[in-house]
Amino acid sequence: MIASCACGSVELDAIGTPIVVAVCYCDDCQAGANLIQALPKAAPVQDADGGTAFLLYRKDRLACTKGALYLKGLKIRNRSATNRVVASCCNSAMVLNFDDGKPWVSVYRARCEGAPRPQMRINTRFRPGNDPLPKDTPSYRGFPLTFAAKIVGAWMAKLVGR
Repeated sequence: MIASCACGSVELDAIGTPIVVAVCYCDDCQAGANLIQALPKAAPVQDADGGTAFLLYRKDRLACTKGALYLKGLKIRNRSATNRVVASCCNSAMVLNFDDGKPWVSVYRARCEGAPRPQMRINTRFRPGNDPLPKDTPSYRGFPLTFAAKIVGAWMAKLVGR
């Protein structure tokens, strides 16, 4: 899977199948989207219903193959472990990663042409508005056990060298 910024100056190469494809509605994802969308000429980060779609990959399965000098981290709070990384050439949201050792990186689905459909909607209790959620994808008020199991499974696979 290739993720590229809107102007084509930055490319990320993700190897293999994502751990999970999810749409998140948490307060931080909404605040992060608003922060990025306020940048000059930034493309929309959120879906129409306020969710932000991500493809989660193990950290060792993602590499910047073009334009690394343009990648810039943004934090919604100074002490947050979460970094929203944009391509500063065109202010495209590229990835969400962590300073605290989490074994995955979240690639913004909008940056990946031909990305798989979301498998779940998470943290829907924070979703703005009262419109009903589409029935095409399972929805969870928080982080479901299946989400955690997929993360742990990917981490274990890394530990055993797969």
